[in-house]
This record gives sequence, structure tokens and C-alpha cells, in this order.
Amino acid sequence: MKTCPVCRASLNGASTCRRCRVELQRAQELERLGERLRGEAMLALAQGDVPAARQLVRRARTVHITPDLLALEEVVAHAFRSAD
Repeated sequence: MKTCPVCRASLNGASTCRRCRVELQRAQELERLGERLRGEAMLALAQGDVPAARQLVRRARTVHITPDLLALEEVVAHAFRSAD
């Protein structure tokens, strides 16, 4: 997380915003979890396990949506349709 989701101040890795003092530790944990799930989904897709990749993308989407995740979701959806 580069900027505070509340006031948009630059965070520089801090877990508390210097400007508005909002605590961001839980949000940062969710962001990291989403990134980990996205990485696991890419690995599953690379290994040809499309159903696992699909499930991991769905889990990642409930945690932290990013443009990268949305693009991966499209790739996995196409691979899932092609596997039928």
C-alpha cells in the first residue's frame, strides 16, 4: 500500500498514516494476502491446474481486487472455458 486509502497521503511503508493517523495494519495484511493468493493462482495456472487457479482467483478477489487480479481472472476464465 503506497498511499493511505482515507486521505491519500504517501505511506512510505508505515502502518499508521502520518497525516490522518488511521491504523492500516489490517488493510496491509489483507493486501499481502491478496497478493499471495494471486501468486498461488498464477502458479496453479502455470502447472495446468485450472480449477485450483480459478478457486484461488475467487478467494483473492474477496480479499483485495487489483487490475492485475482482474486480468488474471480473465485468463483463468478463458482457460477454464477452453478446458471443457
